[in-house]
Amino acid sequence: MRADKPSRLRHTALRAIFDARLKLVEIVDKEKGEFREKLLKELAPALLTATEPIVPQLSDDPDAVFNPRRDDCYLRLIFTLAKQSDWRAHLVTAGHIKRCTSLLHHVIENKLSASHPYYLAAILIQTNPSDGGNRSSLRRATWDSTLDSEPTNMEESTLPATPEVPTPPSPPDNISEKEWWKLLKEAWWAMHWNQLYLEKEAVEALPDIVTHTLNILETPIAGHDRGSLVSPVNRIYLALDDGRAKLKVKRLLDAF
Repeated sequence: MRADKPSRLRHTALRAIFDARLKLVEIVDKEKGEFREKLLKELAPALLTATEPIVPQLSDDPDAVFNPRRDDCYLRLIFTLAKQSDWRAHLVTAGHIKRCTSLLHHVIENKLSASHPYYLAAILIQTNPSDGGNRSSLRRATWDSTLDSEPTNMEESTLPATPEVPTPPSPPDNISEKEWWKLLKEAWWAMHWNQLYLEKEAVEALPDIVTHTLNILETPIAGHDRGSLVSPVNRIYLALDDGRAKLKVKRLLDAF
């Protein structure tokens, strides 16, 4: 999809890819061969061409740097694809994470009560190379269960002296703590206003967002403003059905 094609045509193509996003993940997960490799190699660059304007346009132009309808679809698509490691690698290479980061200011300042902040925060967490401790929750849980059991003599000789201490998550690259705090606050309000707690796919990202929110609450940048999150977080906690996510959100509520 060339950039010189009419915006309506390119945005229609984006919508079609969005509607097929789960199928695209399934293909890459389950299939092997030339079609899979061609899909990974060619779709990510074509998708960027379809969504990134060649030159900045006026704010009410369909090809504006930030178009709320187009970029809601775009961010949700990238969020779904980036959960799969092969898609994530190709999205990074094609420039999609850079494109998503470029939308940060527009997303923070957008007052439409849309879902953009939640999905943007989730994408940046998914693709953050400096987030060393956040991706090893399963390994840490396994370690914790091992420590809770009584070791045998053989186990005593093989267990390390001390468990690995997870590295606290840090803001994504090229984003200041102040910007990250603003985005996380907007993400919680976006989940509340758009009832994203009812959507299984959106809830999958919630434990990681809790972890990053807990971490930044410990910094001076949150300050007295941390209280502004109590209302949306509490309402989300009360509405959640997912047990694991609810436990994580309870940890955040207890931290206020």
